[in-house]
Amino acid sequence: MNPKTQLQQLTEFLLSGMKPFVTANSIDAWQDGGKLIISGEDLGIGFQVAKWKHNAVILIENFPHHKVNPYSLLAMLAAFLIDSGWPRDEYGLQDPTLDIDIISSDNATLVIEVELMDDIDLLPDDSGPVLFNGSRYTVALVPVNVAESIDVQVVPGGAA
Repeated sequence: MNPKTQLQQLTEFLLSGMKPFVTANSIDAWQDGGKLIISGEDLGIGFQVAKWKHNAVILIENFPHHKVNPYSLLAMLAAFLIDSGWPRDEYGLQDPTLDIDIISSDNATLVIEVELMDDIDLLPDDSGPVLFNGSRYTVALVPVNVAESIDVQVVPGGAA
């Protein structure tokens, strides 16, 4: 469970894959509009009140296209989106687009636009800022408990 947004995770992932040739000072990211998808799903110990489907923009200045293979960047972007686990087709998330502006023989400016989605979950918190269903909550990812084993008992003479 990662408390960071998909955009923060993607930006950090790309930056780590391009070091030392691209530094944190050369990359910027922001959300540019989106749609709030209301759900109100009870997750047991908390609620998922919505999903935030948004347009993300990542700007990379001074991209050294002779030191970092541009196809490596494209592969990193695709790998992150595949590994993110979001059912992109189910939510109609568009594939990324890139705008490349060659500045000199050594560097370029890249603008990556991609649709991302984040869960907006609530956990009970008596001093939380969100009043929902008569109780106070704070925004945080609700942990998902996954069974590690299952105990199956066969009843003699039971139905198959």
